[in-house]
Amino acid sequence: MGSRYPFDAALDAEIDVRGAGQELFSLASARRPALYRGFNGSLLAYAMADERLLAALFRLIDVLPQLADSPRIAAHLRAYIDEAGVSGSAGWLLQWAARPSLAWLVRLQSKRLAHHFLAEESDAGVARAIAQLARVPAQVTMDAVGEAVLTETEADTYRERNLRLLQRMPRLGQNPPHLSLKLTALTPRFDPLDPEGTRRRVFARLAPIVAAAAASGATLSVNMEQHELKPLILRLFLDMLNEWPGHWQPAIALQAYLPETATDIDLLLDCAQRHGRRLGVRLVKGAYWDQECAWAAQRHWPLPVFHGKAETDAQYERLTRYLLQHADSLHPAIASHNLRSQAVALACARRLKLAPTQWEAQMLYGMAEPLRDAIAASGATLRIYVPVGNPITGIAYLIRRLLENTASTSILRQTYVEGRGFETLMAPPPATNSGVVKEATAVFTNLPLLDFSLDNERSAFQSALTEVRATLPRRYALAQPVGCNSARNPAHPDDVLGTVDLAGPEHASVAVAAANAAFPSWRDTPVAKRVRLLRHAAELMVAERRALAALEVLEAAKPWREADADVAEAVDFLRYYATQMEQLSGWHETVRFPGEDNRIVYVPRGVAVVIAPWNFPLAILAGMTAAALVAGNCVVMKPALPGLLIAHAFLDLLHRAGLPADVCRLLPGDEAVGAALVADARVHVIAFTGSRRVGLQILQSAHTPAPGQRHVKQVVCEMGGKNAIVVDEDADLDDAVTGILESAFGYSGQKCSACSRLITVGQVHDRLLARLVEAAATLPWGPPEQAEFTHGPLINEAAQKKALDYIEIGKDEGRLVWQGTVPVQGWYAPPTIFAGIRPQHRLACEEIFGPLLAVMRAPDFETAITMAMDSDYALTGGVYSRLPAHLQMAQESFHVGNLYLNRKITGARVGVHPFGGIKLSGTGVQAGGADYLKQFLWSRSMSRNTMRHGFIPNE
Repeated sequence: MGSRYPFDAALDAEIDVRGAGQELFSLASARRPALYRGFNGSLLAYAMADERLLAALFRLIDVLPQLADSPRIAAHLRAYIDEAGVSGSAGWLLQWAARPSLAWLVRLQSKRLAHHFLAEESDAGVARAIAQLARVPAQVTMDAVGEAVLTETEADTYRERNLRLLQRMPRLGQNPPHLSLKLTALTPRFDPLDPEGTRRRVFARLAPIVAAAAASGATLSVNMEQHELKPLILRLFLDMLNEWPGHWQPAIALQAYLPETATDIDLLLDCAQRHGRRLGVRLVKGAYWDQECAWAAQRHWPLPVFHGKAETDAQYERLTRYLLQHADSLHPAIASHNLRSQAVALACARRLKLAPTQWEAQMLYGMAEPLRDAIAASGATLRIYVPVGNPITGIAYLIRRLLENTASTSILRQTYVEGRGFETLMAPPPATNSGVVKEATAVFTNLPLLDFSLDNERSAFQSALTEVRATLPRRYALAQPVGCNSARNPAHPDDVLGTVDLAGPEHASVAVAAANAAFPSWRDTPVAKRVRLLRHAAELMVAERRALAALEVLEAAKPWREADADVAEAVDFLRYYATQMEQLSGWHETVRFPGEDNRIVYVPRGVAVVIAPWNFPLAILAGMTAAALVAGNCVVMKPALPGLLIAHAFLDLLHRAGLPADVCRLLPGDEAVGAALVADARVHVIAFTGSRRVGLQILQSAHTPAPGQRHVKQVVCEMGGKNAIVVDEDADLDDAVTGILESAFGYSGQKCSACSRLITVGQVHDRLLARLVEAAATLPWGPPEQAEFTHGPLINEAAQKKALDYIEIGKDEGRLVWQGTVPVQGWYAPPTIFAGIRPQHRLACEEIFGPLLAVMRAPDFETAITMAMDSDYALTGGVYSRLPAHLQMAQESFHVGNLYLNRKITGARVGVHPFGGIKLSGTGVQAGGADYLKQFLWSRSMSRNTMRHGFIPNE
């Protein structure tokens, strides 16, 4: 924690902690919390004894807000019980309750459970909570909880709810008011990549809240959320002090499970002393541990939290002491239901002779009432965190509290259910040196994406853009070109980034001849050397990742995150195929018989032609090329015209890594050049990703032998998609809306995996469409060079015209329900959502490659899956549902190359989601998967008889 840390342990002897703990334990152990008594208590006791039952109950509570009628409630309860395999008396009771006639009882009991943790958002509900806690006695802080904020209307509603709470609290008995709020709920676009824009949006809605707080002398306490958002939340909190230096009291929550929290406290301490203003710090253990672990694993980011509970508890005690030692500048709020944690705070405060007004203990509404009352009786100031809201829409909060009460590591469960004694509850956290978890190394792991929540990453990327700009325009010459292509910035078409000479069919013949001549030497190059070369190229790419991504931002109009993801995927392809080739190299035994040796070996094919698209200008080009090269083939690359600068940068990188020039050549040209390459008799394998029209032409040409051709050409072909997401009636709309928007409008819909069809089931249509339209309106469209714009133009004028033409078609076929606003300059097409589209409409059948979404209705889930499959394409597909039977049906019947359940349908990662489709989406070979490399090899088997006249040599 810097020079002021650690706290002087002599101020807080263990004997004092045990004394304070005994005082609290004596008062708190005489009775059980209300949650563990009565029917709820019995049900929780059963659930805690059976993790399957607990999971079934949580799943039911989670889905309840979306279940409109009794049959659906009953169906979901039965499904969760059956899937969990719950038996015994609890299983019988729940099976009995899982009837439509009793579904009202399930909903009623869930509401009663929610009321245990939430106060109703009304005068009566707030007054009841304040009066109840005043008798403890305890003060309150109130927090407006509810659904995720995805639209401007929802953010406005959140602001108004907080203003009403500030008005209600003094009137109903809490004066001055104390309010906890989420800055992320004040805008649907809380984005660390756009800190200044986020600040403007948040502060616009925050201003009247601060004004109301200043008028009443209220405290505003800022909640902390996941680690990725922490730097921005902390920055905004500090900015609030400069923006509004009035008479309101500032406070912020910090999480002890983050090792860096000690440094954050020092930052707040410096700020408090500089401003001459006492800042509140609400110290919590942290509520997102499971999610942080999952997010870190999925992104291959360092785990930001302590691995073990003991480490968190130990840091919590250290930080508690440190905060109390500096109670002159900070107002510590020690938020915990742990007997020892509160005993440490109480003992330390007494040793420091702090007045009750100098610090406070905090607990959650409806949790550990016996300990709550014991703390109040100790003379400490006690504040209860009271969430207010609708008991149904507050389900997410309810589940977090239930998880906290029922987890095996929960101090509440250990105290009131398992009956652990004083000595166990007061044992100091065991010493450990494990710190944060280090991710285990595997043979292959994906390259972590850049974390743009960090100031230094944003600054480094901005510098890369500036440096790349300084190298433009670039010029790539060719002997005897047939034309010249200007690389233009799609956001500013007058901005010429470079010029590239174009080849003709005669250049194709020369390039294939050179590759064919180089093939024997490259084929005979040891696999280990080819693998080392690819890995060296990957390292060069990692070192230059920001410059490569910056070039994509300019030439391909990819927003920052999309550009970085494309470079990371290219690195992944190089490393993954290198690893795969190591596993495939050499002779492999098939089946061993006595006296017979049976083996197989994989051999390079020859010359490979790689025809790559512009929408993933580095990843797909690098992936197809790397597979061909590491397998021992020579390559002629023909990238799409809009990605030539990036393609040249990739070729240069391969050559710097040591690849001989004739082993891989770049041939920039139009379709005629591609056709000449495909038809050449010396070509053995063609790897293509692009349009259906060109793909089918390639398949026809490649499979028609040319004069003198004595081999069958291998074609690896991916031709796009017309992908559907099905949203079931019980879907989590917070997740569904977010996933649909990312899938449909990410990179302006210019992904073969993009969602272009949305199929809604039954009654969810109107609710989903209304929220989707409002959420879509918050997406920022503009030049991707500016970080604030996460959505940009189409790749060129032809793509723009095509999208605009389809918008006109959509107006005839369906109902235009929303259209966004885009800049006038640049090749933009407005994002558009059409409803009333039917399966036979062109918008439902034809690939558009633009930001257009066709919304369709299905009466039931089975029909929705049938509609989703009614397409020429079968690349990706998605389903949002919480009914196990429907997810199973999708898994078995939704036949696409990549199926995604309850998540977006774009963003496949190498080695994790092998990518490729069937039908007219491709030849069924998935890039980034274990079978892909074999497409660039042919296999030879060998069988040798080792038995000689009855004698079998030692084998």
